[in-house]
Amino acid sequence: MKKLKLLLLEDHIDEAEELADFLENNSYKITITTTLKDAEKQINNKHFDLIILDIMIQGKPDGISLAKKLNDNNVDIPFLFLSSMQTKLLFDQAKLTKPITYLLKPFNKLELLFSLELAMEKHYEQSNSISLNTNNAILSPASLFIKKNKSIQKVTVDEINYIEVEEKYSSLVCEEGNYLIKLSLTKVKELLSNPDFIQVHRNFLVNVKSIKEIYLDDNLIILSSGQQIPFSERHKAAFIKSNPILK
Repeated sequence: MKKLKLLLLEDHIDEAEELADFLENNSYKITITTTLKDAEKQINNKHFDLIILDIMIQGKPDGISLAKKLNDNNVDIPFLFLSSMQTKLLFDQAKLTKPITYLLKPFNKLELLFSLELAMEKHYEQSNSISLNTNNAILSPASLFIKKNKSIQKVTVDEINYIEVEEKYSSLVCEEGNYLIKLSLTKVKELLSNPDFIQVHRNFLVNVKSIKEIYLDDNLIILSSGQQIPFSERHKAAFIKSNPILK
């Protein structure tokens, strides 16, 4: 598993380091920035999973300015405000940028951790996906976000061997464990949009990179992990048609 990468825009270095230490102790990887320019540079050069913004940076509402730029440039990263500013005018301006939430300093540790968790769920529109227990997760096109202790960590989609779907729930089977998401097969396929995952049965999607053997006569797929997946006649026919070498 990998730690979630979080960008922090905060110009009070003591506060920034205190917050960074707390989040790093809860398995987040933090990049501290103290200016709008530095934050923009980091976002342009690195991938982040979450962003925390103070509002007033060196006497200017640069946190709101950065939030507006994220929206204008369609940067797909959930962000929230953590600020000591309590004026209605600044709150209204911040609210227009559609943050995940708006927290006040001094921050409550559990409230902040819960807010980061909810930010991921809300951003990927998978409510109550990871709050229930440590076997639940959030699925995105590139990563699987998993609750571990009080933090969220991620597994790349490539590490998923197969997905088994039953009604509105999908079980994602990885080398490191099995994780549950509250999504239908249609939604899972839409989210993944990944040619490496093929449907081989009404209830199964398989990562082709995990396939070791295919027994066409027996309607059976063997994965490199040793797991056996059924291959329905309808999906087998479609698979053979798209792979002429099997004809």
